[in-house]
Amino acid sequence: MKASKIIHKFMAAYNERNLEKFVSFMHPEFKSYLYESQHCLCSGIADARKVYGKRFSENKDLFVTTLNRMVNDNVVVESQFIEGFDEGKTIHAIAIFELQNNKVKRASFVRREVPIAENISVL
Repeated sequence: MKASKIIHKFMAAYNERNLEKFVSFMHPEFKSYLYESQHCLCSGIADARKVYGKRFSENKDLFVTTLNRMVNDNVVVESQFIEGFDEGKTIHAIAIFELQNNKVKRASFVRREVPIAENISVL
């Protein structure tokens, strides 16, 4: 399966808040980071279940819209608009997904909170 299709399905599972489906796209050595600080958000599928399980259960309006997607072999970069994020925040994110053996091995994020009134246009 192509990297872009895998990430499309990965994000669909995120929007469904379907934890088991979401983690099924993760590599056993999955790690998630904040890109700029390299702060590790979660390491491994068990940790991802805890982090994303909490996010999904506490944020019933959580929804990501992909504004733009670029693919280079096994690396997918997305510009994302995330509504209903932690504490109801709206986030503009750049997500960098690195795949290995058709699974997401690493996800890195540049995140900025967006005032609700600000308009983000789709390219």
